[in-house]
Order: sequence, then C-alpha cells, then structure tokens
Amino acid sequence: MRFVLKNFHIIVFACVSLFSAAWIATDPGRAEKIARPLVEDAREVKMLATGAYRELRDYNWRAACDEFVTMYVTAMRMPSLVFERLADRLDKFNDDISKRAQGASGLTPRAETERQLAFGQADAMASAMP
Repeated sequence: MRFVLKNFHIIVFACVSLFSAAWIATDPGRAEKIARPLVEDAREVKMLATGAYRELRDYNWRAACDEFVTMYVTAMRMPSLVFERLADRLDKFNDDISKRAQGASGLTPRAETERQLAFGQADAMASAMP
C-alpha cells in the first residue's frame, strides 16, 4: 500500500496518458479539432514570450538602478519632490503605453506577419466552429 501512495502521481500520469491515447485512436478528427486551437494559442504565447524576453534582455538595467538611487536620494532630501518626479515618470509611461497601443508593436516585420497569420487562422477556425 505504501508503494501505491508513494508513486500515485506516476500511476495518475500513466492512466491519463493511456486514456488520451485511446481517445485519440478512436476519434482522431475530433481530437485534432480540440487540439488545434490549443496549439495556436501556444504559438501565440511563445511569440509574446519571445518578445518579452527580448525586451528584458535589451532593457537598460543600469539606468533603472541609477533612477532608483536618484529617487531615493531625492526622498531623503525633500520628500515632496518624489511625488513630482513620480508624476513625471507616470506621464512618460502613459505616453509610451499609448504609443504602443496605436500600432508600434515592436515586432520585426516577419514576426508581425506570423502574428497576423496566426490571428487569421484562429479567426477562420472560430468562424467555422458551430
């Protein structure tokens, strides 16, 4: 009994694998219809994650650290200036967000084309579904 409880997760994984294999073998068309949107969503998430990793890699961490130190020193000297600088930074941030929302996606032309094709395929599949 101890062996079964200790390795219960392996037994559950094996049962799920066998069930999914039997389900796919009995009705592959239905399994493909269900799996296709999941695969397209995974491609979309991969493209978004790749862009996010690229932005993090290219981010200037030294400037962010210097900005934090400047804010800390300003807070120690005159606390009211912190809110003024914070308001300025928030205005810049809002401007940046609005520019990105207007179409500056930051993707390369090839990645943008792939994203549009993925959306087109997803729209076509969604319109074909009952």
